[in-house]
Amino acid sequence: MPIYRKNKRPKPASYEVLNNNVDYGTRRIEQLPRPYSCQVTPYRELDFSERTKRAAQAVVPFMLPPCKAIFIGDVSIGKTSLVNRFCHESFAGDYTATIGLDFEVERFQILNQSYNLQIWDTAGHERFKCIAQSYYRNTSVVVVVFDMTRPETLLNGKRWLDEALHLNPGPVLKFLVGTKKDLLSNQALCDIELEAIKMAYDINAEYWPVSARTGENVIKLFRRMTALAFDYTVQRAMESNASLLQPNGNSLLNLYFLRKEKKERKFLKCFNCTIN
Repeated sequence: MPIYRKNKRPKPASYEVLNNNVDYGTRRIEQLPRPYSCQVTPYRELDFSERTKRAAQAVVPFMLPPCKAIFIGDVSIGKTSLVNRFCHESFAGDYTATIGLDFEVERFQILNQSYNLQIWDTAGHERFKCIAQSYYRNTSVVVVVFDMTRPETLLNGKRWLDEALHLNPGPVLKFLVGTKKDLLSNQALCDIELEAIKMAYDINAEYWPVSARTGENVIKLFRRMTALAFDYTVQRAMESNASLLQPNGNSLLNLYFLRKEKKERKFLKCFNCTIN
């Protein structure tokens, strides 16, 4: 007579939400966030485009490729502190050099559609430059970071941007971000901002001053860049007839919208012919 032994299956792992003090409500975006200054931005849209709004109202949610944002700049200017302030709502006063690069992913809900932001925090050391540059390709957003207490880091920002754009010939969103705003007096802040605004105009980037220590403008910056990337990605996908419904087969975004527009144009044409 055969003997059966009860199969001992491992118990499912249990997970708990980490108490990292992050307000995840900031990841939900219904309107296009405003820039720091309407005068210092090449992106002057007041809200999401109508095509993006219509796409976001699709019956079947679509899936966009993630937004890849690289943070570049000199060593010890606060790139990692800026990323940690947004992703973990934390700030460490002790300096720890980034080796190669660090990577974070943040999930947003934009117009009720899921959208992921990939944050690539690159090292500023020269010996790690070759490693970091190997991850520059296929970038959606380039964030040039400089230390507002060290004007020379602003001048070096142009070189960092040129190296990133050399590996990304296509269109990218550009931001010029000054860190350590809280360490400056009012006069010193005015002086460095004048130079930063000139640089922003020169490289056609949007300017933001932030403070990772206090959190000033950090959430606003990330919400702004992610929302802009979402809007631009949807529009480019619709224009290029790209598939956005990736997980479930061959459905195309234009099956729901572009063909609908074509039918409407055909109907109007026939209607006009009938009248004439």
